[in-house]
Amino acid sequence: MSDDKLNIDDLNLFGDQEETYEVVSMVDDDGKETDFFVMDGIDIGKQRYLLLVRTEDFDLDEPEAFIFKEINVTEDECTYEIVDDEKEYNKVLLLLQDEDSEYEMKF
Repeated sequence: MSDDKLNIDDLNLFGDQEETYEVVSMVDDDGKETDFFVMDGIDIGKQRYLLLVRTEDFDLDEPEAFIFKEINVTEDECTYEIVDDEKEYNKVLLLLQDEDSEYEMKF
């Protein structure tokens, strides 16, 4: 048996796989559908929020992210709306930054 220690970082267990994100489709009031990657989510009390990035913008150096708030849940679908209130937006943003995230936010 060798005295060499195994370095798990050298094993490359997952090959060259990139991190994957769930994709959700949002339909606006005009019926236009847009796909987003779910970057993160957080529950604050009984309220759920999602941090989303448009799939078409994901490969940009600094893609724009949006915070959506869950407003209705049925058996078939969830309804979200973009957070427009600056105070609520900043509160959610600060809580998302406090988590151990794999992304960097600039604002």
